[in-house]
Amino acid sequence: MKPPELATRATPRQDRSRATKDLVLQVAAAVLGEVGLEGFNTNLIAERAGVGPRAIYRYFPNKFAILGALASELLELERAWVGDLSAIGAAEDWRIGVERSIVGYFDSAAAQPGYAALRTAIHALPELQAIVNDANGSLQDDLAQGLKALGVDLAPPRLNALCRTIIEASARILEIALEAPPTEAQLLLGELKRMVVNLLRDYLP
Repeated sequence: MKPPELATRATPRQDRSRATKDLVLQVAAAVLGEVGLEGFNTNLIAERAGVGPRAIYRYFPNKFAILGALASELLELERAWVGDLSAIGAAEDWRIGVERSIVGYFDSAAAQPGYAALRTAIHALPELQAIVNDANGSLQDDLAQGLKALGVDLAPPRLNALCRTIIEASARILEIALEAPPTEAQLLLGELKRMVVNLLRDYLP
């Protein structure tokens, strides 16, 4: 079976065209969050966006390309949601900074339309996993730099392993928390904060 095409067709040059493409992605995220992957289709997106199907196909050959564009945009936001650990002040307890990053990620992801549904789609469509791997690579580099700035002194292979462990474990628990009722979500966040802090305790004063 041929994998779905994820590449977009054109890069809009005019303001109006860029606005149309941005609108399509904004509406697509909301539609994905509402109907999930099974109900996600270009006709519904066109209807909700108030544009013709041709306006969508001008930029996206199919719904999978829309999902790929959404994944690229939303996963890039993760770096801003997590924040920069190296910005933690010398007088501030690093534990507070780590916990703030986890809460900041969760709150931002919960407020982002379609984010939880997009994460579900990523697990269902292996073709989107390459986009996630690229995003996680950038996030891993950010985390490694932040931990080094806080005083973690490890050889690169072990530091990379530490960062990957934190990212992969955190991503899965946060995905579950985003789908959970509020009380359960807060309990999961509490356990995640304790887990990450305890993991880093051996490497930080």
